[in-house]
Amino acid sequence: MDRAGERVELLITLHKGEASKLDYFILGVTLAICAYLAQTNPYAQLGGNEETLLLCTLLVFASSAVCGFKRLEATTESLRLNALALQQENPSLRAFMLEKVKERRAASRYYLGRNYLLAAGLICYLATKVWATYQSNGWILVH
Repeated sequence: MDRAGERVELLITLHKGEASKLDYFILGVTLAICAYLAQTNPYAQLGGNEETLLLCTLLVFASSAVCGFKRLEATTESLRLNALALQQENPSLRAFMLEKVKERRAASRYYLGRNYLLAAGLICYLATKVWATYQSNGWILVH
């Protein structure tokens, strides 16, 4: 293998390692957010109140954590299938299996889901806090 090919392989390996570390970090932060919200949020009867909106926010963050777990699982499965494909001695079977591994997009879907849900959770939390402040000041009428 030429020098450029070795550098590409090294960069791909480094990228996969760093992406994995980032996934674990984001999952840990998301679980910490869920634990914080579950511990500090007041809860009351479901309805048009702050407590219900805070519960919804917690559920959005929990959904993001589930997507994070599923992304790690899909990434691990993809690596396993890639290794199995590379072990095949029949070149046509190897090429077929590698093509099937490339077609799998589960990790990408979970990546997008996790990130969108994290953003939605933050927006929901901030909107709930602002809404609750205006409600307590009497700017929003509550029947």
